[in-house]
Amino acid sequence: MKKIITLIAIALSVVVFTNCEENEVVIKTTIISFEGSYDSMDHLVDFSDPSTGVKDIAVYTNDISASDRTFNIYVSDESTANPSDYTLPSSVTIPANTNVGSITLNAQAVDGTLIIGFEKGEGIIPAPELTINIIFFCSTDLEGTYAVVSNGTTTDGAPANNPLVNLAYQVEIEKTGELSYAMSDAFAGVYQDWYCAPYGYCFETPGAFSDTCGVLSGTFLDYFESTVVLTGTNNFDGTLTISWSNGYGDTATATYTKL
Repeated sequence: MKKIITLIAIALSVVVFTNCEENEVVIKTTIISFEGSYDSMDHLVDFSDPSTGVKDIAVYTNDISASDRTFNIYVSDESTANPSDYTLPSSVTIPANTNVGSITLNAQAVDGTLIIGFEKGEGIIPAPELTINIIFFCSTDLEGTYAVVSNGTTTDGAPANNPLVNLAYQVEIEKTGELSYAMSDAFAGVYQDWYCAPYGYCFETPGAFSDTCGVLSGTFLDYFESTVVLTGTNNFDGTLTISWSNGYGDTATATYTKL
């Protein structure tokens, strides 16, 4: 409603009446405006979902023409968004017999401010610039059951399978916080394969990690009281790649496939 009232007010201000031989002369002016509340809008872009970078922005005029009309768009130097992080058309076309058009912004998952406006022209009055706040965020949903295949090596001489090749196991991952997760067995069966027979390590070892925009990390103690460092990536295709190492020099890398 504020946008409509503003357009009407501007339109009335440019109508000029003269009394020349009792004839009324009206100067026709087109006012063009972007959508947006108070001339600004937020554009949330999820790192894990590139499709969220696409946003259609409506464009309005105060009048209707029998033919298509094209208006040029500029990007203000006061914008903080890097031009390499977004695409935006340099003009917009309002189809004939309507006063509504649209442009499409495609932004990468990077914070920044994009300030855009319409170029002035004969008979054209642009409404105020539109400020688009591009806000980068990460959503994460890794909870579930995973089929895991591990490969690893140990510095211990007791395990029979060293190096360990393509050990299959199943792991449950549970969400414990906004970006944090717990694992039913952080070693995905590797410790049991290596250390059950020689040392009685015949049980699962819970672990934990955090997910920061696809980068997985965590530390915890195994039951030998050795610190384990976990690293990994969310591949955003239903799989995770997770590696770990302990204080004895044992290492393994696993592919987790969500079931």
